[in-house]
Amino acid sequence: MRTLRFGSRPEDGIILLMSTRTEIELPLEQWQQLQQLAKRRERSVEQLIAEAVAYWLQQQAIEAWEARKQRALSVVGRFPAEPDLAQKHDEYLEVE
Repeated sequence: MRTLRFGSRPEDGIILLMSTRTEIELPLEQWQQLQQLAKRRERSVEQLIAEAVAYWLQQQAIEAWEARKQRALSVVGRFPAEPDLAQKHDEYLEVE
């Protein structure tokens, strides 16, 4: 289900949010810990979960980038090339 709503606090201004509702099952202990944390941080449990998911997704993107970078670096020097290729690459790529 998609919902459109406006920010509920005056300092939010008018913010258009699109969200999708979902249900999750948590062990009672996790739910209680989330409720305590939400109270301490003056946030809702829903906000904490959304922030945690956003953080996790960001970490996944960083890890994916690091993995791609490591794959690229793993082939450095594995293929034959002119010894001065790094310095003279423009000359080698010139089209005559």
